Amino acid sequence: MTIYEELADSIEERIRKGLILAGQKLPSVRELSLKEEVSASSVVEAYELLRSRGLIESRNRSGFYVSFIQTARLEIPKKNASFIPASNNINPDELIKALRLATYNPKIFPFGAASPLPDFFPNKAMNRTIHKVLSEEPGLISEYRFPPGSLELRDQIVSRYRKFGVKVPVESVVTTAGAIEGIGLALKVVTKPGDVVGIESPCYFGIIQLVRSLGLKILEIPIGPDVGLTPSSVRAAISKTAGKLKAIVTVSNFSNPLGSLVPNTAKEEIVSIASKSNVVIIEDDIYGDLYFEGTRPRPYISFDKSDSVIMCGSFAKTISPALRVGYVFSKKYSSEIAFQKSASTSAVSALGEDTLALFLSSDLYEKHLRFLRTSYKTLIAQYSTAILASFPLGTKISQPQGGFVLWVQLPDGIDSRDVQRMALQQSISVAPGTIFSASDKDYVNFMRMNCAIPWTGQSQKAINSLGLIVSSYLRK
Repeated sequence: MTIYEELADSIEERIRKGLILAGQKLPSVRELSLKEEVSASSVVEAYELLRSRGLIESRNRSGFYVSFIQTARLEIPKKNASFIPASNNINPDELIKALRLATYNPKIFPFGAASPLPDFFPNKAMNRTIHKVLSEEPGLISEYRFPPGSLELRDQIVSRYRKFGVKVPVESVVTTAGAIEGIGLALKVVTKPGDVVGIESPCYFGIIQLVRSLGLKILEIPIGPDVGLTPSSVRAAISKTAGKLKAIVTVSNFSNPLGSLVPNTAKEEIVSIASKSNVVIIEDDIYGDLYFEGTRPRPYISFDKSDSVIMCGSFAKTISPALRVGYVFSKKYSSEIAFQKSASTSAVSALGEDTLALFLSSDLYEKHLRFLRTSYKTLIAQYSTAILASFPLGTKISQPQGGFVLWVQLPDGIDSRDVQRMALQQSISVAPGTIFSASDKDYVNFMRMNCAIPWTGQSQKAINSLGLIVSSYLRK
């Protein structure tokens, strides 16, 4: 981290803690330069970074001041775990289909899908890596790669996670075609149709569709906007099912769509509760590398002492979604997962695996992650500020500690499905809140917004247009 980034983060922390109040004037460039013993140019860059995050503003011939950003706390409608009736209809509903169809339409502004724009992938480095792999292994494009997958890649993944407290042998890792396939394989191994599976609420709609497609009974477990899943909510879920809960699918590090982060103490307790109740935790760690502050958060599996956690992940949000390479960790179930993989999709992409292994063996990934963390932290602040300024009074937004999505709570009486429809007519995509629950009655006045989009005049225009659409419903 550079000197100006450290200085900016230090000032931001004081603002967040209320040590510097909204409207308060900040020291001049010269004053802060002398106080912090840094160059004047570092102070200027730090102030510009804070300004881009929407935390401070410059006033003509007066200096820099802390911006008036007020974010009311989100309200989560669900208070208790609840069953959702099973459904044989596994096709995406019209809302999800509209969302997915709009994802890569260049004419539609992409707030809807949680897919970073190409600006946030290491495209040039990956192109060079693919070229190098093919030049050294020209026959790779004709090769099948059967489970458990590339030993070199699995060793790279194990070595990486060892830094975060995860100690599993390379034999416990199976590569997959993305995290969602890994979750599906894990569910097939530990459940059978009709079993009860807990999912978070709100939850990524792809997980809801997956669980339903396997004929499983869904129990929605509410999570908090800041701390995610809690030990008390897990106990309540186990109690409600009378001990019949087989598994919980969860994202502990920066859940989609809330961006919440489960504290380490809670993770350890949740793993202990699950283990004693014979409940398998299936963890999706796809956003774990995208933290804004401090160190990389540990996954549930780092606290697992009894093989009660199956961890899944991929590099689709950080390196390349096109490689279609993910992974599953499990000492206890790895052989069964590999068998299920062989029986379903058989092989994995040899080119994708070897390209990813080579990229991870360099220092390019860590360098790229530093860029993403700074970029997403800044963009979350920029879009948060713009939304609160453009949307009607009463709008509330999440305050994620990582990732790149915002969960927006609109004033009562506004249906985000109507907002989606009206926004698409203006070539803007948003994700309505109802698709993040297995019930279409929840999160009606919520929507998720992708912030992995460079901030431009077009971004501001799209936010302004959404604000007008939302406000128009209040006037009806």
